[in-house]
Amino acid sequence: MSKKKHPTYFKGDADKEYNIESMRKYVRDKQELDKLLEKLVSPYLSKGSPQVLDAACGVGHLEYHFAPQFPNAHFTGIDQTRYLIEEAKNITAEMPNTEFFVGDIYTLGETHPKQFDITYCWKTFSWIPAYEDAMRGVVAATKSHLFVNGLFYEGEIDYEIKVREHTKEAGADDFNVYFNIYSLPRFKRFCTELGAKKIHEYDFEIGIDLPRGNIDHVGTYTIKLENGKRMQMSGAVPMPWKILHIEL
Repeated sequence: MSKKKHPTYFKGDADKEYNIESMRKYVRDKQELDKLLEKLVSPYLSKGSPQVLDAACGVGHLEYHFAPQFPNAHFTGIDQTRYLIEEAKNITAEMPNTEFFVGDIYTLGETHPKQFDITYCWKTFSWIPAYEDAMRGVVAATKSHLFVNGLFYEGEIDYEIKVREHTKEAGADDFNVYFNIYSLPRFKRFCTELGAKKIHEYDFEIGIDLPRGNIDHVGTYTIKLENGKRMQMSGAVPMPWKILHIEL
């Protein structure tokens, strides 16, 4: 019986330089969302010598910010895109408590069973076709604390949103990215089925204005709501962020 084939987020080298540069900005300027993760995960990174996994790490921008602050922690980044891993190694070359590998979050239970004290999987689940198999992978690799985020709706509705950026190489022939919004109660029940003991839920309300960029590319910007708060948008899609701290 053949194994289930899981999706590849970046196909080959299509839009390689654009993808790398779009992630480098997270190294240069720490995002508001990343600041919230830092606040939530810091108490656990500072205890002992934890083994930490960044699942779907991109260019390793979180390790760039976290590793110098927590020298007793060891950070491992895994991503399926080789050129992102190469960039992550370059960015963190002077940080001895980091390492990066080409790997697949879907098979973490096979390659790294219960190896990591802390895992964060950041800006991933809403950008893949479905979250279930990916969640199984990161839970199987994690001993104690798992931090995830994504776009969530309070009711019993999932939204599958497929995006095709016609001006990008990857979008020339097909849809090239997802912006899925998942039912929060269903997601939390699924985590409980996987063994979650406690689930802590956090809203994210951005406190700064973000200008709109190239309207032909997805990219985060903010709009003001009637109540004075800001909503993050990406193209035409609203971004109702939630952060979950899952205790295993």
